Amino acid sequence: MKETLKKILNKLKQFIPFKKMDPHNNWRNLLHFVFIIIILLIIFSFYLLYKIKNQKIFQVVPKSAQTEVLINEKLLEKVIGSFEEREFKEKEIKEGVNLYKDPS
Repeated sequence: MKETLKKILNKLKQFIPFKKMDPHNNWRNLLHFVFIIIILLIIFSFYLLYKIKNQKIFQVVPKSAQTEVLINEKLLEKVIGSFEEREFKEKEIKEGVNLYKDPS
């Protein structure tokens, strides 16, 4: 039984090459991968710069010439009317028009 198991394992080892762990190779592969990513990002940034410079991307669309009214005109007229009414009452009081009788 042990012999058959060893034969099977030997056959598997022939078909599946087991590599020893090589940390230098792994770090080198990681370094190459990061370097390629950085190069791709630099190329993409130059591409975006070219598109922005030629105004083919991220264009600013001008707003329409009509400006929106930010103030509610009815409410403004109501407030102005209330101030005019208060001013009128203040003038009446200053001029001496007595609306109330003197209790003495």
